[in-house]
Order: sequence, then C-alpha cells, then structure tokens
Amino acid sequence: MLQQIRDKSRGVFGWIILGAIVVVLTLFGFGAFTAFVAGEPTVAKVGGTDITRAELEQAIDRQRRQMIAAMGDDIDADLLEDDALGGRVLSSLVQRTLLLEGARTSGMVVPEDEIDRTIVRMDEFRTDGRFDPERFRFVLASAGMSPTMFRRALSEDLLIEQLAGGLAGSSFTTRREVDAIAALLQQERDTAWLSFEPDSLREQVEVDESLLRDHYERNLERYYADEQVTVRYVMLDRADLVDEIEVSEAAVRGAFERELEAFAEEEERRAAHILISVGARRSEEEVLEKARSLSERLEEGEDFAALAREYSDDPGSAQDGGDLGFAGRDTFVPEFERALFALEPGAVSAPVVTEFGVHLIRLEEITSTEPPTFDERRRSLEARLREEGARSRFSELRQELDTLAFETPDLVEPAETLGLEIREAGPFTRDGGEGPFAQREVVRAAFSRDVLEEGFNSSAIEISDGVVMVLRVAERERARQLAFTEVEERVREDFLASETRRLAREAAASALERLREGASTSSVAAGHDLTWERREGMTRNDMDVPSRIREAAFGLPRPMAEDRSTGSVELADGRQVLIVVTDVRTGDPGALSSMERQQLLDLLRNNVAEEEFETYRQALRRDLRVEILRDS
Repeated sequence: MLQQIRDKSRGVFGWIILGAIVVVLTLFGFGAFTAFVAGEPTVAKVGGTDITRAELEQAIDRQRRQMIAAMGDDIDADLLEDDALGGRVLSSLVQRTLLLEGARTSGMVVPEDEIDRTIVRMDEFRTDGRFDPERFRFVLASAGMSPTMFRRALSEDLLIEQLAGGLAGSSFTTRREVDAIAALLQQERDTAWLSFEPDSLREQVEVDESLLRDHYERNLERYYADEQVTVRYVMLDRADLVDEIEVSEAAVRGAFERELEAFAEEEERRAAHILISVGARRSEEEVLEKARSLSERLEEGEDFAALAREYSDDPGSAQDGGDLGFAGRDTFVPEFERALFALEPGAVSAPVVTEFGVHLIRLEEITSTEPPTFDERRRSLEARLREEGARSRFSELRQELDTLAFETPDLVEPAETLGLEIREAGPFTRDGGEGPFAQREVVRAAFSRDVLEEGFNSSAIEISDGVVMVLRVAERERARQLAFTEVEERVREDFLASETRRLAREAAASALERLREGASTSSVAAGHDLTWERREGMTRNDMDVPSRIREAAFGLPRPMAEDRSTGSVELADGRQVLIVVTDVRTGDPGALSSMERQQLLDLLRNNVAEEEFETYRQALRRDLRVEILRDS
C-alpha cells in the first residue's frame, strides 16, 4: 500500500513485512476491532496482547472471500476450509501483533498529519487525480468501515512501515563485499558439453509384447480412463431477444423527456476551498476562529489561491490554490455541497464545518451542456429500450426455463415452449471440456448427484452475463482401467521413452567416469560418435546456452592448474549432458556500470536486511513469549 515499503521490500524480508502490513486490509478488515469483547476465547497470546477466536474467525472469513473473489469457481473447495486457512491466518495475526509491539516499545509514533497526507494520496480515494471526499466515504462504507476505524488501522500500518524502514535503513554492505560479488557475477568460464540424446538410442531398445505388457502392469495408473459424460443442453441468450422487442414512438419520446429532465440537473460547479483541519493540537473553536480570520482577509481583498497555498490543510488541492475542479451534485459531503450550491460565481462561503474540518469555499464558475435533440438521441434510445426490454424478458424466460427444467423429465418441453434448440456436447471428464463446458460451475452441475445419478435436468446455470444453460446427461462412461489392447501404442511409446532415457543416463555416467579417470575429451566423444559443443568465456547470462547447463557449469569447482572440472546434468527433455570446465577467469568489478553497481548494492543490502529482520523477529517472539492456544 505504501511506496516506501514497496521500495524496500524484497525476498523473505518483503513477504514478512507486506504480509503483516496488509493483513488488516485483506484478511479481517477494520470491523475486526469490534471483536474485543469480554469472555471471548483466546487463540494466541503475544506478550500482553490476546488474539481472540472472534478475530481469527473474522480473519478466516475475509481471507476465504478474498480467495473466492480472486480465483472464482475454479478454486479448490478444500482450500477454503477453516482447517486449511486457520494456521496461515493465525500466523499472520501473530506476526502483525509482534511487529506492532516491537514498534511501540521502540517509541515509534505516527503523527496525525502524516495519516492525513497518506489518505489524500491513496488512489482508492481519488477521482480525476484529486482526493474525493465522497469516494472516500463510499469506499469505506462498502467495506463496512468508518473513517475512525480506517485511520486507526492505517496508523498501525504506518507504524509497522516505520519499523521496517528503520531496520532496512540500518543495513549496510562494504565496498569489498560488493567487489567480491561483482567479480563472481562477471566471472567467465571456458566450457564444453556433450549431449546424449535419448531419441538417438531408440534402435538399441529391444521391444516385444512381453516387455510391453510388463511395463503396462507396472504402470497401471497411467492407463486409466476417467469417468466422462456426453450431455444434451438448451441455452437461453439475452442477445437473441433484443430484435424481438418492439419499441413504440411514444416510449422513445418518453425516454427522451426523462433524459432531458435528468440533463437539466447535470449542472457542474468548479469549487476551490481552504481547509483548516481539527486535530490533537487544535480544537474546533480554534479552527473556526482561524477560518473567520481568513474570511476577513479575503473581504479585504487578499487572493484566495494564495491563502489556500499557505494555510489549507488539504495537500491534494492546496498547491493548486485550493482548486477542486468541476463536480456535480452528490460529490461532496452534504454540508459542503449545500454551501457550494448556494453560492454565486466568485462568492466565498462563511466557515463550513464538516467531519474533515472547517472550510472556506469559493465558487469559481458554473458550467452546463446544451441538451441533444430528439433525432440525435432516437437511435441510441431505441437500442437502450430494446436492451431493457430484453433484460426484462430474459429474466421472465429464465425463471420459466428453471421451472420447466425442474418439472419435466427431459429437455423437449422446455425447448419447445421457449423455442430453444437442443444441442449435444462431450464427452468430457470432471476436468472439463471445451467452451462453456470448461467452466467449473457447468462441470459441477453435469457431475452432480441429481444430474448424473438420478438423471434429472440441471437447474439454469449462468455461464456469462445474459446467458444461461440447462443440461442433462445423455451418455455416461464410468471410470475404468484401460485394457492393454486399447493402449498398446501408448505403452510402446512410454516404454521406449523410459528405456532410451535409461540408456542415455548409463552412457553419460560411463563417459563421465572415463573423463574422471583421465580420458581425453576427444576419445570420449568418439566412443559415442558425438561432438562437443564449446563456449569460450561463457558468462552467467549467456542466453545462447541452455540455463541448466549454465547453472551446472558455474556450480562446478574452479579447475586446478592444467586440469578440468567435470559434471553432468539432465535436461527437461531427457537429454543427459556432460560438462567440462577448463578455465575460470575472475570478473572485473570495474566493468559494472554505475547503475548495475547500485542495483547490486541494493540487492546485497536487502539480503542483509532479510537476515537482520529475521533475527529481530525471532528476538521479538522470544522476548514477548508468543503462545498459541489454537484449540482454546
């Protein structure tokens, strides 16, 4: 959420900090502060702070809803169970509490004005690049929060950020350490590698039916047919109804008249304001007195924009002379809006009290747009009315389809009554099929007990906005072991792949042993009719060399004088590769650009910060005596 912590957070350190900071927002929300009720069972203790069962249950519920929102119907239901979520969520709650206690005992505090500045900079509360008070209230209300709850939670987030920033900022790396790592990163290695291709060994594999049957028997789990179904279905699509909707001239003119009435209310006003906020250091009466003083200065002719830049506590608009831009009704809080819409252009209001403080409001200008003509709007209005009619008709037909699907033994009557086509799809397994049959909800319906076992129609399934389907099983093929004769060709290919990989491994192991016994690279290659590939001065970032070969080459020890280092690696495609490193040249730290050197320095500092933070966290856990009482 906060830029500084985003900049500093990397690796384990970053995950720990970010997990702690966002848990209040993404897991249990701000309503969790109401969970501290007398008699509530405790699930964990962190020093003198209790984590209650209610907090944990709220956190689990919020995490569950977040996962469903992110992954939809594809999510594994087992992942949503309390047992699966509880441990991870409780760990996050403990972690956050530890960090808060650590920050507080270190004497860290967050000033009120820093909270204000953070709020007005948050994208979630901005409209057209400016802080929007109405959006602020709306977003919080949608999440079940009050401004007070939000400020308290944000204050804790900022407190943890201070702690994280302080720990990260105290980490350092010496120039010698940077030079040593740079030398390793810039290192070059003279490397050669020999590839044993499994496919080239197919002719060496003897195949007969007894071997194939033995392979089949030892790998029966590979040759198993999942249960699958073929379904019949009908589909109701709202888009098909649009052209059937008739729209009268009177209806179009009525819609136009209503549009004109609404259009007349679309007046927008450009406002500017000076905000004097109430805080721990200023009472409302003191703020009102300050506002009255500024009013008097305005009446004497001083410039509103200049006073706003100097005195306004709204950082989102102060630098622009208090300018809030154009806005219509229902944009600002009620007290602000009433004062603004009572002004004439150029006039300044008396001091206006809102929950954000005291405002002086100036109306800069009023704007409105000429309404369109009927002919200009006719086509658009007709389309809108047809769409509205289609939505209404679709809702009726969907209900009728759902009822008919429940009451009838097949799809014939629903199809005839609603003029729908009976189609067929499949077969597909519980992993899904193509098109809409890849959707989890459709697959779940097809394999439900009522549809699969009882032979009923499904209920109406929404597969997209304005499209529903009813299906029934036409054919069912139960899961079964495939006979050898059905999969003989698959077994043959699997057997050949297995045997050729085995032969490649054996050949590579034999060649590696010969190299380590002192055989020349040329004689080893000739013995297998292969050719070495070579790269002089290979670097860690050499994209022309497969990554696993590079990693293996740079993992080998530095060869001794006139010697070589040898090793092997298996690639994803089954190739067995022998690797020989004959020379290693230390990199030049001075070859790094200033940007690369800074990036390396930042990386090393982050690594040190991770280690130091983990040490600090473990010390907190030990000193505060974390006690898990999960089963309380």
